[in-house]
Amino acid sequence: MRRLLFTVLMLALAAPAIAQIDPLGGEPHPAMDAAHHAVINFLQLDPDQVDAWDVLWADHRASEEPLIQQIADIQALIDDLFATGAPDPAELGLLVIERHDLGEELVDVHRVYLQGFQDLLDEEQLRRLEQIRTAERIQRWIPAFTAFDLVRR
Repeated sequence: MRRLLFTVLMLALAAPAIAQIDPLGGEPHPAMDAAHHAVINFLQLDPDQVDAWDVLWADHRASEEPLIQQIADIQALIDDLFATGAPDPAELGLLVIERHDLGEELVDVHRVYLQGFQDLLDEEQLRRLEQIRTAERIQRWIPAFTAFDLVRR
């Protein structure tokens, strides 16, 4: 159990880098495939849950892709305005608001995905997911405790 928890935690730490490796709409990177299997194993998802999650993930990624592109396009416009040396405050303000609104839409897409995933889980699986979330919240503190031999090395 500890080995599996360690594996899942390590994948969680690597997820941001893995997400950059897995281009939107592309074939999953082997690390993403391994992470997929680790989640399945840790949460003990049944085949129906895995199928539903795969659809949910694909829908999530498809919903994110245009928003991410729009945010990047607006950020490029903002950068161009600043490059002029004297950006028009009104134009800049409108672009910042637009970028913020798109960011909120992106957060909403993620919330829908998270809620959909949680809805797939039974009570025990939700408990395991909460363990991972707790570990993620406290991971930044572990090196300090390790430095003073307060946790096992």
